[in-house]
Amino acid sequence: MTSQNTTPPNTTPRNSTSPIATTPSTTSPITTSPSATSPNLADPLLDPAVVGAFLGRVEELSPAAEDPGGPAGLPALIDRFAALPAPPGAVVVIALPNGIRALRFFFAVALAGHTPVLLSPSTPVSRVREVARELGACALVRAAVRPDAYGVTDVVRTGGADVGLFTGRPYLHHGPGHVILMSSGTSGMATGCLHGIDALLRNARRHGRSLGQRAADTTLVSLPVYYSYALVAQVLGGLVHGSRLVMAGPPFSVADYLATVAGRGVTLSSLTPSLIKSVVTAGGELPAPLRTLTVGGQALDPSYVSRLLKLNPELGLYITYGLTEAGPRVSTLAAHREPPHRHGSVGLPLDGVEVLTRPTDTGERELLVRSDTVYRRRVGEPAPSKRGDLIEPGLLATGDIGHVDDDGYVYVHGRSSDFAMVRGEKVSTATVRRAAESLPGVVRAATRIAVVDDDSAVLELDVFVDDAVPPSEAEMRRHLRSLLTRNELPLTVRIQPLRAGEHHK
Repeated sequence: MTSQNTTPPNTTPRNSTSPIATTPSTTSPITTSPSATSPNLADPLLDPAVVGAFLGRVEELSPAAEDPGGPAGLPALIDRFAALPAPPGAVVVIALPNGIRALRFFFAVALAGHTPVLLSPSTPVSRVREVARELGACALVRAAVRPDAYGVTDVVRTGGADVGLFTGRPYLHHGPGHVILMSSGTSGMATGCLHGIDALLRNARRHGRSLGQRAADTTLVSLPVYYSYALVAQVLGGLVHGSRLVMAGPPFSVADYLATVAGRGVTLSSLTPSLIKSVVTAGGELPAPLRTLTVGGQALDPSYVSRLLKLNPELGLYITYGLTEAGPRVSTLAAHREPPHRHGSVGLPLDGVEVLTRPTDTGERELLVRSDTVYRRRVGEPAPSKRGDLIEPGLLATGDIGHVDDDGYVYVHGRSSDFAMVRGEKVSTATVRRAAESLPGVVRAATRIAVVDDDSAVLELDVFVDDAVPPSEAEMRRHLRSLLTRNELPLTVRIQPLRAGEHHK
């Protein structure tokens, strides 16, 4: 574990080899064992039998109405994806609700030597098509797929979901042993980060060790698995540490959360700061089985840290920091072991992670992360933000302003203006603006974050339109619903006509 408050030498950014495009074939390729051909899949944990046993330890609070797979269905799914008419490492888009079914498809695609990417199940059809096009995906997995709507053919029902093939464009492929984590919370609408699955497992091990995670733990996964924290820190963390998982999907309620922790014997849980505030507002006392609570996603006010610890003196409370591009976890603060003046810190870097800083144009300092779990390259559409840019392989510019103190503790003072926490989830305001600006007649869009009565953040959108052909608010909302997820939809939309010839900067 190392940290430095220094500036790295200037280097020319270098990315790894670009993905290869292949025209879809009409016959299935000859397949070989991915583990034998890719070091990324060499980890003994990536044996289908080990993964199947892990999935057998997963409990789902709201099982899918149709899920005939079961742990025994994993080998059949692996074989099905290995037989896709696409080269090794081809991209498969998976948009399924939180649950065992989503995990089974994720692991099946990865173990078949292809590249899984998880999307929110509420992603609109047009957004799914855009993501698939930008990533050069070969296949789509969803609860139900209409071929004409998604532009796919050869739809088959397997493992409790529909699988369809994209045709008419080249497939991009990255070789076996890769995963794409979408970074729509910090970059573009169809931008992802290419990671080696071996690096994600390494990050999960390091994060779990920083918490003292153990095989006897029961982990509650209440955050969406299409976000990097839940997938890596919780799901892969359960795999590497041998923990049992309990999966719960949205929506979140404090009463249900407390009942689940008590009723399922949950010992390890992770919540966002906005959910922590809801728990504290409701009383703040947590059921006895809970041994460890982690907080991530954005900064938690130190006053809430102190209140939680006062109400739960036996609780292990960990404040964590990370970003998708870093693989994703970077640092951990064991708040229950620290004096109150450190409760505003995000802790010490994980083993094998180095945090540095460099000056910005404003005179502040930007946090940099050096690690062997940093993403390999961006995929999909170009990112509209510099947050998460690679300075060189293994060295990441976070876009976060902060410092590292003399004892190595990391502090985050602020984040870039291109994203915000809305309803407890990370939202790219650049994505919302671009969606609004794609409608004819819109000159410019501006977003702002407002705080409502319960102290939660909501998104407001001002749309500046050409007075000649202004869209109505209803038209704008319909347009946004076709492009954005529910969490990205603004609460307030204001149409602002511009006079003829007027410009808005």
